[in-house]
Amino acid sequence: KFAMRAATRSLIVLGMMAQTITRTSSFHLSSYHPLRFSRPQLATRLRGGQAYMSTLSPQSPCNLRVLHYEYVPDILELRGPHRAGHIAAAKKLEDDGKLVLAGAMANPVDSAMFIFKDVTDSEIKQFVEDDPYFVNGLVKSWRVREWTAVVGTGKV
Repeated sequence: KFAMRAATRSLIVLGMMAQTITRTSSFHLSSYHPLRFSRPQLATRLRGGQAYMSTLSPQSPCNLRVLHYEYVPDILELRGPHRAGHIAAAKKLEDDGKLVLAGAMANPVDSAMFIFKDVTDSEIKQFVEDDPYFVNGLVKSWRVREWTAVVGTGKV
């Protein structure tokens, strides 16, 4: 098994080096030695700085918090006067680097999800309590869950 894995890994590295050679004018084998870099670093280096492999793992996860809103049934009809303030509050957290993604679930629009990084539960609670949707009764319930992502690029 070990020999088979090593051979497969070598073929992958050689294939990536061949792609690199065809795209660049200079190439030095020693700078791409597979033992010099971790898998994600090697993949990034061979792809010209663009990672294409999963960089997360159970040993190196990305810890996030997910806020889930449960909306009232007629949210689409009621949200109009409060939407600009709701979006502005979310954009501020995005600008601060704390909100990664946010949006309503579709078909039907009955809930929403916000994915945060590097925030405390109290910061999320403050966001909810200040959110015009919550203040004006458009959110029936909300909850926060920790999410440990172990697969993906980790580019959040």
